[in-house]
Amino acid sequence: MPGRPRTPLGTFGEVATRQIGPRRFRASTRLRDWDGQSRQITATGESASAARSALKTRIAERLRAGDSSGALTADSPFADLADAWLEDLWLDADRSDGTKEVYERELRSLVLPMFRTLTVREVTVGRVERFLREQRSRSYARAKHSRTILSMVLAFAVRREIIARNPVKETSRLRRPKHVPKALTVEQLALIRRAACEWRSEPGALGPRPDGQVRDVIEVMLGTATRIGEVLAIRKCDVDVTSAVPTVAVNGSIVVRKGVGVSRQPKTKTGESRVVAIPPFAAEVFRRRLVRLAQHPDDHLVFFTRNGTPLAPHNVRRTLREMLKSVGLDGIDISPHAFRRTGATLLAHQMNIETAAEVLGHSTPATTRAHYAEPDRRVNAASAHVLQQLAPASDVTDLSA
Repeated sequence: MPGRPRTPLGTFGEVATRQIGPRRFRASTRLRDWDGQSRQITATGESASAARSALKTRIAERLRAGDSSGALTADSPFADLADAWLEDLWLDADRSDGTKEVYERELRSLVLPMFRTLTVREVTVGRVERFLREQRSRSYARAKHSRTILSMVLAFAVRREIIARNPVKETSRLRRPKHVPKALTVEQLALIRRAACEWRSEPGALGPRPDGQVRDVIEVMLGTATRIGEVLAIRKCDVDVTSAVPTVAVNGSIVVRKGVGVSRQPKTKTGESRVVAIPPFAAEVFRRRLVRLAQHPDDHLVFFTRNGTPLAPHNVRRTLREMLKSVGLDGIDISPHAFRRTGATLLAHQMNIETAAEVLGHSTPATTRAHYAEPDRRVNAASAHVLQQLAPASDVTDLSA
């Protein structure tokens, strides 16, 4: 004989009330909670009706706490779904706060302007396709980021059974424009170094004299092929210039957090630390910096502001742009990443792509090859010796005679 039908999630049975004291009543019922468990829920009030109202309020709060998207349906505003996704995102312990801030910023600047006035149901494949095409007409990066964020929001809706499928997955593939990594030339490096040494050193220059830190950062980036945030996060204790082969431990990164400012986090972008051997010209920079830090604790940063706080990466980039402008290189796309690409290219050409990937901190050489190491178009010269075997025999008659 079939049993009693199961109570749907979020519903409750008959509410019972009883007086438990002078002007004090208790209401109780059994609720099938958001996790499927049946629980006794109670609340009190000065009257039976007040106790029942308090009980219903407690049930609603409990269901919202158990599942922030429980009240959402396919007819809910997309903006409400986006807010629920953000709440869920900030509970994700596997993502850094910096990544969460980027996702939230891109949601509000790229996705919500288009879909804010739609319901979840109205975010169809066709509308998403048109949206991504419009974003792609502006730039590939904009379209890629838009697609990623929108797909994560709608995947959240699928997991919460608000919609049956993710329409982003049915849209056309975004094709990445062909990109060939470019390393700096010897001539460009000479101009950059000259600019770093001479910038704002001419007589009559306004403002405080440069302290040479950006010049030193450039040399360290060239000598270690590290990210700008990783270079700025190097501490005294991370540097060893006394060994036969000087090294630097790359185990942190400078980040900028909303409401926090500039700080050092004890991990790199990928979360993996590494120890990099450094060439003599970069070791000399560290020796010079360490002399200045002789009276500071071991965990003091090698590069820092006049107040002793971490240098902000965007300030270093801004100073670099001003330096490049002074020698006529402002029309070329040269960022701190250009130094990283230059190091990666040299390592890949003169050693191998695997070594370059290890120095750069990449998990696979594919990333190094695709985005950092400029392709070596030169063919092994030994091929000419092999192909010489196809030369005509010496006794073949000259047909042109």
